[in-house]
Amino acid sequence: MKKEGKEKGEAFFDEARFLRRVRWRSTVRSVLISLVVLVTVLSLFYIGTRYLLDLQDNRIGLYYPELVRYSTPNTVAIAGPWRDEGWLGRQKEYLLVRMVGDRPVYVGTATVEFQIWGGELIWDPDYTVVKAAGGKDYFLPGMVPVLKFFHPAVKHEQLPREFDRLDSIPAGDTVEMALSFDRLLTKQEMEALLPAGVVPLWGAVAAYSNEEIAAASQKDPGLGSYLAHRLVGIPFNGERQLTEAQFIEELRRLSEVPSYSSAKLKRIADYLQQNGIRYYGLVVTGKPGDLGKLRQNPAITAAMIGGVTGRQ
Repeated sequence: MKKEGKEKGEAFFDEARFLRRVRWRSTVRSVLISLVVLVTVLSLFYIGTRYLLDLQDNRIGLYYPELVRYSTPNTVAIAGPWRDEGWLGRQKEYLLVRMVGDRPVYVGTATVEFQIWGGELIWDPDYTVVKAAGGKDYFLPGMVPVLKFFHPAVKHEQLPREFDRLDSIPAGDTVEMALSFDRLLTKQEMEALLPAGVVPLWGAVAAYSNEEIAAASQKDPGLGSYLAHRLVGIPFNGERQLTEAQFIEELRRLSEVPSYSSAKLKRIADYLQQNGIRYYGLVVTGKPGDLGKLRQNPAITAAMIGGVTGRQ
């Protein structure tokens, strides 16, 4: 009887079915472990890329608005919306505004595109410039005139003097104007040229010596003009007004933030520290009548009207 029971128990055990169940459970366990690992890796990858993008975003925020402030006449950059580009990239917009009197004038939008490793590309409003028939350039979308200066070390066939246009502007309006000088001036010499009612906003600083410009012009006239009109300037308005010494230190501080402009900013800071600050242009605002008093000043070689704002 015992032998018969043993045979029945052995006949009841199905080895093939048992092995299938074991393999199924092992497969399910492997799939679940793989899913957990995959979800963990993807989560860490997502969190890591967001963290690295935020680091790059903060780095760009440290230097780009200041770079605009010191390289674009009378302009401030205000952080706007941003959007991610895939897993590894981001685009951030900056609204560019010029203050004319007590009113902001919208210039355009600059887009900074970057990845987790940096490599930022900056798309400035210069790509949306409209050239008018008279040779004047305007930024889209607001058709705000581009402010230009003309360095005394470079010969120009014709220099714009738009004082006559002041006659057609209402007397109560505030006018933005870019002035160019016949020689490099100190801040005191520059401000001494201004009549009452004319407010200095942004001074264009010579970042290369006349000898460097002349040497570059002999090799290539275009290169000499590029160096001469390399825009670097000190804002004289706004909440953060800098002395000339503070301006040099600001450039040096910005050069320490890793960016495509670091080496240039350091060179300019070193040059200004060694040679002092001289101005070849100035952005001012004032009423048409006050600005018209500059018309006969022999030190002013060019004058271009920028934004115009009316009384509120």
